[in-house]
Amino acid sequence: MKKIKILAIAIAIIFSMVYVLNLEYFIKGIRVVYLNGQTTVSIDDLKYFDYETIEANDEKSPWNEKENIIDTFSDEFEEINREFGTVAYVVIHKDTIIAEKYYKGYSSNSSSNSFSMAKTFVSMMMGKALELGYINSLNDKVIDYIPELKGEFASDVRVIDLATMTSGLDWDEGTSDPFSPVAKQYFVSDVEELMLNQPIIEKPGEKNHYSSGNTQLLSILIERASGIKTDKFFENEIWSKINPDNDAYWQVDSKKRGNIKSFCCFHSNARDFSRLGKLYLNYGNWNGNQIIDSTFIKSSMKPFLDDFDAYGIGLWLKKHKGLNVSLMSGHQGQYVIMIPEKELIITRLGLRDIDLGGPGVSGDVLTYIDEALKLIED
Repeated sequence: MKKIKILAIAIAIIFSMVYVLNLEYFIKGIRVVYLNGQTTVSIDDLKYFDYETIEANDEKSPWNEKENIIDTFSDEFEEINREFGTVAYVVIHKDTIIAEKYYKGYSSNSSSNSFSMAKTFVSMMMGKALELGYINSLNDKVIDYIPELKGEFASDVRVIDLATMTSGLDWDEGTSDPFSPVAKQYFVSDVEELMLNQPIIEKPGEKNHYSSGNTQLLSILIERASGIKTDKFFENEIWSKINPDNDAYWQVDSKKRGNIKSFCCFHSNARDFSRLGKLYLNYGNWNGNQIIDSTFIKSSMKPFLDDFDAYGIGLWLKKHKGLNVSLMSGHQGQYVIMIPEKELIITRLGLRDIDLGGPGVSGDVLTYIDEALKLIED
């Protein structure tokens, strides 16, 4: 009886600490990640979260397909795919799928998590909100839209600073630390409350500091400026206009709050993710319809800072073999890679990538590019 009493007291203390220290998110993280035998979040975690459906319209624009789509690659390349757990690899050249292969039971209709590729989607939305007049200028001060913004430099942050990762936000992007802001952001039940308590601690516009918090703040700003929820804005202004094959799904923090986790967590398939790459490849144009302003898209594909050439506006950048490469990039190696000079889109989805330990384009990206370049040169 005494042991049972002690156990009951211990459990009560633990639950009291969880409540007092606001660690409910931590318990959810343990359940979703560690109790499923994982060490980090998964591309297949939609079933553990509430979400909004981003509906595809009835009109379809199927990809052109090469008569004999390539699905056999070199032994060296397939070893890389095994090592890093590739689940999808699609190469689109001159608007035609020339190579496509799926692994581990995935298919062209399999839906998986974009992770931080979604940051590019929110950047697109910013460009569209500017075009539609919801945002007056990308140099507008964020505090004019989000007056609750905190910190010494809160009044100095511009809208553009959020999309270029130069806001000066106090943030730790360490995805392996369960107590980091980005871990809380993934599992908290009110992501907006979390964000409005993150201060701006450095002078904006001067240094790249990659931060999921920036994107979440940007989506809050767009929602307030437009009066339209993030999921509906994206569905109406972008997704429905590129005629995707399937509906997509965007995680929310909780059913009660319904805040889109805009920094990540957009679930779709390789072919439909590639459509968003086509928008950049064609400078915002989709089959003759200008979806996003071409000037904004072109600016996005150039370095924002003079002393940091790896990031533009919502896109990672890389010079490779004399080519200008732009890419959407997400945790565990979710990539949509665009090379305008070659009219080339490369989409790779999977379970692992090379951890650089800092900002930049991971080396595995170059492997996926090189294989595609070989295909179009043969």
